[in-house]
Amino acid sequence: MPDLEINIFNKKIKLSYQENEKQRLLNAVEKLNYKWKNFSNLQGKVSDFKIATLISLELQDSLADLNVLSDDLKIKEANNEILKKEIVLKKKETKEINETIKKLEKELAIKINELTDLEIVLDEFNVELLQIKKNLKND
Repeated sequence: MPDLEINIFNKKIKLSYQENEKQRLLNAVEKLNYKWKNFSNLQGKVSDFKIATLISLELQDSLADLNVLSDDLKIKEANNEILKKEIVLKKKETKEINETIKKLEKELAIKINELTDLEIVLDEFNVELLQIKKNLKND
């Protein structure tokens, strides 16, 4: 593993790292040093250990917040999966309902045609009945 000499909290230290973790390590060191600068008003008033402890507590709190966000994200992803399954089910139900509607519309069209045919037959019977009545009156 390669080594890297870096400054953390104004102290030069040598760290070993895995090659694919170098940028991640440099980013972490940069964040630590940035936090150190935020506590510069305490330097010389309290020990470096206390400042490092405060930084550690602040970072730990941030990690806890990230864990809560991560848990929330997992819950949202699980809810999304449930919703996706519900959508698939609703689409299937909608397709079945639409097919039923089409089938019923075809049946209705057939019944309307049958009713129209019956009306024609009834009209013909009515004409014949009127003719018969007329003939009976004339006799």
